[in-house]
Amino acid sequence: MPDTIKLSIQLRLEPGCMGPEGKNHIEAFCAQQNETPWQNSFAQLLVVPRFDKSLPEWEYLHKTKRLTETQISAVLQSFKISQSDLEDQIEHFIADAVSTYMEGKY
Repeated sequence: MPDTIKLSIQLRLEPGCMGPEGKNHIEAFCAQQNETPWQNSFAQLLVVPRFDKSLPEWEYLHKTKRLTETQISAVLQSFKISQSDLEDQIEHFIADAVSTYMEGKY
């Protein structure tokens, strides 16, 4: 991760977001997303399949340390963005990427 990137955001994506055949595509989709990951000036996204629903959908890390909600808020405030706005941006990006990916499969 470049020095300018302060956060690593892990998004666990459920196969169902890719439709009824999602379980057949989720691993390849996640790998494709991680080849050229979404990033901005302070965060980079890692997309992984969410097969274990006991794990959180979103996880924020600094280097290898998992951040608490308080730490996440403080870091994001320093970049003048809320967690919900950042996650909305990422979700729109992923939704567009899923649509593009699935168009290529059918």
